[in-house]
Amino acid sequence: MPTDDYSSAAGGGLRLKGVNPSSRVSKHKKKRPKPSAEAKQESPSQNLEAGSSKKIDEKALDAQDKVQADEEIVEEERGAAQTRGKTLAEIQHEERRRRRLEERLKREGTKTHKERVEEFNHYLSNLSEHHDMPRIGPG
Repeated sequence: MPTDDYSSAAGGGLRLKGVNPSSRVSKHKKKRPKPSAEAKQESPSQNLEAGSSKKIDEKALDAQDKVQADEEIVEEERGAAQTRGKTLAEIQHEERRRRRLEERLKREGTKTHKERVEEFNHYLSNLSEHHDMPRIGPG
């Protein structure tokens, strides 16, 4: 009878000895300033002006300029996100690692899996018999 085991236990939250239950710690909420009527009226007009200037800017840019601008933004964001909270040595290490990877890709080029397997098989066929595994056991 599992319910009988816990019948003597008191329910509810834990209480501290010597502390009056009516004197609880109250958390104060910060009051936010209410926006005035003028601020409400100005904000939609500012949004419209900002939106119209963005539309004009977008029309002025060519498709190629848009792509370049997007790539630059992505690079800046990636660089900022990667360097946040890192030491100078860590940043330099990552930069060297990235450069080595780029150099290796330029040197090796982009090979398919099939080309890599063929190249490896050719390499193995050129090895001498000294490297072959001897047969062990009957057969």
